Formats: sequence, C-alpha cells, structure tokens
Amino acid sequence: MNVPCVLRAECEESALNFTQNRGFDHVLICADTASDDPVNLAGLLAREKGTVIAVGAVGLNITRKLYYEKELDFRISRSYGPGRYDPSYEENGEDYPFGYVRWTEGRNMQAFVELLAQNKINLKPLISHRYPIEQAPQAYELITGKTGEPFLGVLITYPQKTTANPVRKVEFAHSGLPTRSIRLGVLGAGNYAQAVFLPIVHKTGGTTPVGICTASGLTASHAAQKFGYQFASSTEADVLESDQINTVILLTRHQQHARQAISALKNDKHVYCEKPLALNAQELGLVENQLQQKDSPLLTVGFNRRFAPFAIQLKEYFQDQSEPLMINYRVNAGFLPSNHWLHDAQQGGGRIIGEGCHFIDFVVWMSDSLPVEVSAQALPDGGKYHQDNCVINLRFANGSMATVTYLANGNKNFAKERIEVFGAGKIGVLDDFRTLELVSEGKRQMIRSKFKQDKGHQAAWQAFMTAVTNGASAPIPYDQMMAVHKACYAAVQSITNGETVKL
Repeated sequence: MNVPCVLRAECEESALNFTQNRGFDHVLICADTASDDPVNLAGLLAREKGTVIAVGAVGLNITRKLYYEKELDFRISRSYGPGRYDPSYEENGEDYPFGYVRWTEGRNMQAFVELLAQNKINLKPLISHRYPIEQAPQAYELITGKTGEPFLGVLITYPQKTTANPVRKVEFAHSGLPTRSIRLGVLGAGNYAQAVFLPIVHKTGGTTPVGICTASGLTASHAAQKFGYQFASSTEADVLESDQINTVILLTRHQQHARQAISALKNDKHVYCEKPLALNAQELGLVENQLQQKDSPLLTVGFNRRFAPFAIQLKEYFQDQSEPLMINYRVNAGFLPSNHWLHDAQQGGGRIIGEGCHFIDFVVWMSDSLPVEVSAQALPDGGKYHQDNCVINLRFANGSMATVTYLANGNKNFAKERIEVFGAGKIGVLDDFRTLELVSEGKRQMIRSKFKQDKGHQAAWQAFMTAVTNGASAPIPYDQMMAVHKACYAAVQSITNGETVKL
C-alpha cells in the first residue's frame, strides 16, 4: 500500500480521509524535537480508544482534554524492544521464551537485518552524509549541531578490507621507553581504570608499559595509545602468557579476578588485583593454594585506604597503646539500582563482598589483629535494597572490636566515610580522608588536608612496586588479605542465617 507523505497543515484532513473518518488505531511518533506539537497532533490523528506511542524524544506536555475525551492510551517505547536495559538479557545472554515474548531486542534486530538483506527496506534515501572513520570527529560535530548544517542520516564508513584471520592484537610504536624491572600488562580498562588507576600508574612511572587487554579491542586500543602501552589486545592470553610482561594489573569485573590472578601467578607474574580477590571461599582457596607454591610471585589487592596518609597517621597515633581498640567505620555508600552489576552474585558478588571488603580491610589493619568472629544484621530490603543497609560487627584475636556500618539509604550530600577509633584514653576521628582529629587528655589536634582527598591509591601502587623491585614481602600480609575476604563471606552468611560466624 502506498501511503502519501503530507505536510503538517494537511495531516488531520488526510488522516480522516485515509481512515474513513475514524482515525488511526496506533500512531507512532518518531520525531526528535522538544516541541509538544507531535504528541498533540498524534492525539488528533488517533481514533477513540486508540494508542499513541512515542518512539522519538519529543515534548510530553499532553493536552489532557484531547486525550481524555478519546480515552487514548499513551506509551513511551524503550529502544530496540523487550530485553533492552535488562542485564540478564543483554549481558548474561538469558533469552526470553519465544512463546511469551515474540519480538525481543535481538529478534527485532535479526528481522530488520534480514529485511535489509532482501532489499525490502531501502535506507539510502535517508542518508544525507557519509564520513570515513578517520573523519568521525567531523561527523559528530555535524550531528551535535556545531556546524549548523542540516542533516538526516549520517553514516560512518569503515575500510572494506577483509581477512580470514581477524586482528586481535595491535602493536604501537613508542620511542624512548626506558628499560625497567617492572614490565607491565593490564587486563581491563573501564571507567575506574581510565579515570583513576591507569593515570596513577602513568604518573608514578618506574614501569615499562607493555600491553593492555579488554574485551573490546577498541577500548584497549584507546587506552594503550593514551597511556603509552606497546600493544592492545582483546585476548587476555596475550597479557597473561607474554614473556615480555612480568607484572599484571587486574582491573576487570569481579568474577574474573580469582581466575586471572591464578593464571598470572602460574605464568610467573606479580599481580596487583583490584578488590575483591575472590567472590567466594572456593575461589579464595584456589588462590591461596597457588600462593603457597614455591617461589610464587607477589600478589596484592587494591585495599588502598590502609595506605592513605591520614590513615597511617591515625594508626601511628595508637601505636603505643596497650589496650584493645574500639573502631567505628560508617560508610554512606549511596543507592545502586537493582540492575547494577555489583548486586549480581555471579558478577559483582554483592556490595558487602564487592565493596565492603575495603572497610573491613581497614579495621583489620587498624586493629593489627585477625578477626575471630563476625556477626551482621541488615535493614529490611523492601524490594528496593540488597542487604546494603547493614551493620557488621567484628571481634579480633587481640580483644579489639570494630563496627562497619554500610548504608545505601543516605544521599550524596553528606560525607561518604567516617572512622572513629577509641583506645587507652585516646580518640582519633578520620572524616572522609579530608580531616583528622586526634584527642587525648588535655590535647586536641585538628589536621586538614592541604591538597585533594587522598585515599591512598598511589601509595598502594607505590608500595607494591617497591616490594616487587626489592624482592620484599607483599605490602599486605597474606594472612590479613585472606582474613578480610573470609570476614566478608561470614558477614553475608550472618545476615542470611541470623547467626554469629566464628573464623
């Protein structure tokens, strides 16, 4: 059926003629405008009890009288179809049953590609501009309106060269690289890696950056060029098995850490692993077994807070105390939506294991003892939270006690972390790693950070580098590292079963 294209002024009359004065059953709004005119025009074109579906981004100030009198159903379409924004579908590959969801995101795309292949859809008239990939910045200047030039469809083209053996590793030429004892490989280059950790490694220096690998080769290539690595790859074996690399940084998602750490250690490489090291006791046991092998390389975890300047000063303040300590660590962690990957037990391990380990490590380090007992309780989740409003109590072998209060029900307008330590007539308060207050009988000292907040990221990396180059012990003792993870697992167990767990 050939449907004529009409101008805005002719829409209503043409629609009535076409539908025999009844109006359309369904009206799709595919415009991109801040104007409210499309949504109100769609209401005029729809039949009584019809449906208006906003596919494009348009103004949504609906004329109530129009929609009320026709009792119209207004919907906003989420892009691509069912499955969009669902991590189980998009990331874990869990498809919806065909009989219940006929057209999912993937099936919509498949049908569309098939129609293109059969020449039943012709997109060529919609393409107003073509740019080779080398001119991509100009393309984005056009579509963001910087040039002021009108456009419809903007196509970025790629070289048509094909190969039977796709390239998974790209070499870069970097002149003047010094020869260092630490030859560095990196797995993972997500937001945290590129915004925080890789800049710290680059700034600190003292290493030869050799290779970087991500699941997306494009991300690896960008990070490699930005931070001066010699090659980029989408295959982790290029880093883990490379003879040119003797030290590996793991910045991947949590479920990869234990496996990749074991592989790196087996290949005689030192490992700096972002927290957590393992998501469960079984994984942790495998790592522990590997560390017990003769002449095992060094391993450390990114528990950076124990290396923060104020943290070190706080611990030194209590160094000569003869009594057990009482430690309170409050964390205003903030809310994460239910579909965040950190909540996924298989990917992130949940917030206590995936993030709470930071704070448990701090109190283990501060107490200078290993935990022997853990109990924890959480507020009711109410369908909104995920055991991330909780109180974790730890008792240590030397008699010290600590409470970690982890909260997702606060807000960002308040400081994230506050640590209070009491012992032998002394009090120390570290507020968000910006101020340190030290109080004793007749004396009070307030120390403020002269520079930006320092949570010890660079100092942790520097300590690991020093240990590797000097052949020293790991900067975080292995017994503490393992105990911290076991305490995290115990906290989750305690919340679930309502019991105190002895370690």
